[in-house]
Amino acid sequence: MSAHDRPSARELVGAVRAYLRDEIVPNTSDRRARFRALIATNVLAIVERELTRGNRDDLADASRLHALGFDGEPETDDAKRALCAAIRSGAYDDPAANASALTYAKEAVATKLAVANPNFFATFIPYPLP
Repeated sequence: MSAHDRPSARELVGAVRAYLRDEIVPNTSDRRARFRALIATNVLAIVERELTRGNRDDLADASRLHALGFDGEPETDDAKRALCAAIRSGAYDDPAANASALTYAKEAVATKLAVANPNFFATFIPYPLP
């Protein structure tokens, strides 16, 4: 349920993306304009995927950071900055600690790729995900 009427933000983004993809790109002879329309289509697809996922990625990331002992508002990246500082200081040189930080990093990258480029995992998996 939403406080806003339809169309939702996700539906609006999808409609603009479809218009660019189906109307503008195929009917534009200017290569530069076509390229920019394709970029805009990809950007809107990313926004649409983010809207579809809601805040679950932020919550999962915050939970993983909390498990490592770092807390902060997702919008500020304070917890991520603190983790990076701890890694730089040598706090994660121990093999077990290093493995936990690496697991966090793998999960964070996988989450980002699921939104930015979901086809990545269909063609390339550099390591098994935890």
